[in-house]
Parts: sequence; C-alpha cells; structure tokens
Amino acid sequence: MSRAEQEDDDQRCGSVVADKYRIERLIGRGGMGAVYEATNVSIGKRVALKFLDRDAAKDADAVARFQREAEAAGVVESAHIVHIFDSGTSDDGRPFLVMELLSGEDLRAHLKREGRMPVADAIHVTGQVLRALARAHVAGIVHRDLKPDNVFLCRRDDDAMFVKIVDFGISKITRREITADTLTHKGMVLGTAFYMSPEQAQAHRDVDGRSDLFSVGAILFEMLAGRPPHMGTVYEAVLIDICTKDAPDIRSLVPEVPEALAQVIARALRRERLARFQDANDFYDALAVASPGLLRTGGLGAPRARLSSGADAAPSEPRVITAEGTAVRPSAPSDARAQTRRTLVAVVVAALAAFVLTALVMTRPSGHAEPEANAASARPAAALPTRSATEPPAPEASAAPPADAGAAASKPLRPGKPSGKPAPSAPAEPVKTSPPGVATGLTLDTKGP
Repeated sequence: MSRAEQEDDDQRCGSVVADKYRIERLIGRGGMGAVYEATNVSIGKRVALKFLDRDAAKDADAVARFQREAEAAGVVESAHIVHIFDSGTSDDGRPFLVMELLSGEDLRAHLKREGRMPVADAIHVTGQVLRALARAHVAGIVHRDLKPDNVFLCRRDDDAMFVKIVDFGISKITRREITADTLTHKGMVLGTAFYMSPEQAQAHRDVDGRSDLFSVGAILFEMLAGRPPHMGTVYEAVLIDICTKDAPDIRSLVPEVPEALAQVIARALRRERLARFQDANDFYDALAVASPGLLRTGGLGAPRARLSSGADAAPSEPRVITAEGTAVRPSAPSDARAQTRRTLVAVVVAALAAFVLTALVMTRPSGHAEPEANAASARPAAALPTRSATEPPAPEASAAPPADAGAAASKPLRPGKPSGKPAPSAPAEPVKTSPPGVATGLTLDTKGP
C-alpha cells in the first residue's frame, strides 16, 4: 500500500458518506478501488462500501464499469450473487456502491491455504456457482471475469461454503444494443487469462453465457488439480495455449477423480463452444449425474438462457450481490390452473361419451318384442303422432322376428293407443323403432321450441 493510499484510508475511517454510512475500517484493496466496512447510521445495519480509487474515478471507462456492476446486480436476483443496496458519489467525487457485508474468504485464499479440495467440496461450490449463472444468463448478464478471486465462500450456520459471486465490473449485458459507447471495443480483451474462454481471448463480439461456463470448468479443474488447466509464463502465452490446445485430462494429474466427472470437466473446457454445455442447467445436470449424492437431482429449476450466437436454446419462461435464500423455483400457478382445466375437460368429455353411448343403446331396436302395455306406458305424452291404420308399416332392417312368434311376426305390429287395461297375454310382438329425435323413455327435440 502506498503512502497516499494509507493517508486516504486514515481520512475515510470514521467519516460519514452521503449523511448515512459511517466508515468503520478498511476490508481490502483491489486493482481499481477499496472496500470498507460501514454502518448505516439510520438503522444500525453493517454494510460494505466499495469506492473507486482517485485515479480510476477520472477514467470514464472505469466509472462506466463501476456503474455496470450496480446495474448487473439490479437485473439479477439470486441467493448466490452479492446484493447491492445503493450507489452514489462521495463529496470528493468518488463513486461508491453499498453492498452486502460478507463474512468468510474468497476461493483463491482458500486454495492457497488448503491446496486441492476434496471432490465433494469442489462439486458443492461448483453447483452453487452454476445456480447463480443460470439466473444471470437468463437475465442477459454475462460475468466475463469468473475466477477464484470472485467466488466468495461465506461462513453460515448451515453451510461453511455458501457461495456468493462478486465483481460484475466487466460484465456484459447481452440484451443491450451494441453502440459506440459499449465498454468492450473491438480488439479489447477483458478478463483473467487462466479462466478465459477461447472466444473471449479472441475478443469476439458475440461472447455469451457459454464463456462463463468455460470459466467454471477451469475453476473446477483448479479446485481438484491445484492448478489451472492452461499454463504460461506471460499473459499472451496463456491466451495462445487456450486458443490452440485442448485442456489436459484431469485424471493425468489427479487419477482419483472419477471418470464420469473427468468427462464433464473435459466437455466444459472444449475450445468449440458448440461442443460445450449450452447453458448452466445442462452443466448442472451433467455434474449431478457424474457425482451421485453430491448435488440435488432434478435440475436447477431455472429458465434457460437464450444464446447470443443463435444456437438453439430452450425458450425462457419468464451480479456482486443477493441473499433471499436458495433459489428453488416453485411450480408456477399457471401450471396448476392448466391442470385444473385439463381435468374439467376430461370430465366433460367422459360425460358426453357416456350420454351418447346410452342414447345409442336406448334407441337401438330390440331383438325381442316387449308387451304392448309396456311399450305404451313407456311412450311419452309428447311423442310424435303414430301412423294411421292405412299407412304401410316402415320396414324394420335391423329387427329380426323371434323364431316362435308365428305368422304374427311376419310383419311389424303398428303401435296401439295407450289404455289403462292390463296387457293381453298374446305372444310378444316386435316394437316399432321410434322416429328420429325420440328415445325410449324420453323425447329429444332437436328442432327447438
């Protein structure tokens, strides 16, 4: 730390910013700014304040990236992305962000202290990173600088390695129209070399979420192997290695890594992005299958991001910083309503089918005659008039006379008039089929009143 920086820290500690945040102590410094612990004097809440350095505050691009960080956090909501509460400019003209105060350490510090991680811990961390990216990508945010330094491991009562992704300062909002003011200009490479995808290393303009997934594969490789997949003595050499060589098989460095997991890592690090996982959901599902019992199966439950390069992607339904609990997507209310509608339709169709079947059975001519009294009593008062005695009977195509009906059965019997007398004991006669629109026991008037 330079003398000027030390003096700056001394002056800030104890001061109140924006009449609201009292700075308590310096947490740490980065390449372009510093982070302080502060207290909201109105409610007593502890927060983190991130300031740009004096020199960076004079750089328009640096200020724009700083603002981009706040925008990205505002677009995405995930338990695994640090939440930004507020932003502003101090009295001396330095932009600042008010963020969630985290307790723990970044993944870089953990790897330096502990070395290689056990497979279970590495899978646990990777799964949470993918949860955050699934939400970011579907919102059109590409981080573009994922590395162990930007994966923060929070210590919580229920999880000593609860992941928060930080520093979206060079993130790309893929749904924003590219203009002359876009931060990434032609030929400009932003990111950290060891974890950069080939398309990002070549400054492609259509970098999308698959670039972040390449970075996740490189981080997972390092957590298990203790070194990044691509090495080099200088920045440019690393980029050339990434663009021209396949990543080594992790089992050549760590033989105890399961073969299925090694295949997942190899796919994540493919140079051709069409050969990689196409979204965070695919990556997570493959990781869950390759590591039984270490990740919850059934997918992330998040919508799938659309790809900027035009590759196929599942349609969506419809960060440095959020803590609302683990993001698990519940069943949408529309799904329940759709299920109810389907059930009602099925019930109505079944009822109609039963009615039609009943009507067909009731109107089909019987093969045996019923007593005339029964036919008369069953005939409704509103039935159509019967034929006169002089009309020839209508032919019965489907009713065959009983074998023991004798000569009386050689022709159909015309229906008689109802009477209150008991039916005679004469042999049963076939009953004439009811006219159209009339069924036994009820009248169907198809012409209306």
